[in-house]
Amino acid sequence: MLKLSLTPGEYLTIDGNIVVQVYRSENGRAYLAIDAPREVPIVRGAVLEREGGARPQRLVKVPQKGHQSDLPI
Repeated sequence: MLKLSLTPGEYLTIDGNIVVQVYRSENGRAYLAIDAPREVPIVRGAVLEREGGARPQRLVKVPQKGHQSDLPI
């Protein structure tokens, strides 16, 4: 898994046809703009899980306030 730190205005590309850009970050929230072909489904995790989908096992564990992440940066 690739783990990145991006600042507002920075972006990444996936497979050359999907662009994910951080357009704002405040109060611990990152706001993303995603541009992808219509045939690529984009579903918020909470919606996926609410509709019975499984939470991906490969997600990074988010450290709680005051704790360090187990992943090297």
